Amino acid sequence: MNTKEKFEWASKDPKSLTEVFIDHIYGSYYKNYLRDSERYERLNNRFFLCITLLGFLVTLLIGLKSLFQTELESTNLDKVFTVLAFILPSVSSLLLLYWTQRGYKRKEEIREEARIECKFLVNEARIRFSKSKDDPEALESLYKWINEQVRQLQLRQAKGYFLVHNNRDKPIPD
Repeated sequence: MNTKEKFEWASKDPKSLTEVFIDHIYGSYYKNYLRDSERYERLNNRFFLCITLLGFLVTLLIGLKSLFQTELESTNLDKVFTVLAFILPSVSSLLLLYWTQRGYKRKEEIREEARIECKFLVNEARIRFSKSKDDPEALESLYKWINEQVRQLQLRQAKGYFLVHNNRDKPIPD
């Protein structure tokens, strides 16, 4: 932080500091949680689609192979169909294992919960701000309240996220 920024920050009144802080929570935290939630939703949808398509392809291959068995026996396609029928379920299993081990579904849920809670906090802070914008003590109280709420949200997010990310069910005892 340079001297000019420090001076600008130090010279602001509690009203503008509180207003800037609420906007910061919305612009940084809320939008970040929204972006992460949407990203994990896309990942989950892609994994689900790939796994489903691979299962469908195996069924289709086996069906086509049995329908055209006599035609395929005289070509190398019979072997290709057989190899694909064995490989595709393995690929599907690997994708499923990776998807579940990385915890993408739970990460989506964790970030979506934070997005909802963060939006609530911002809305609540804006209501409280509009009621107390001319009272410096009330603004200080609001600032402290939302700062504590965001701190608790971040701690819950970190614990939940890293539990899933490290493939754990429970936190490691202190």
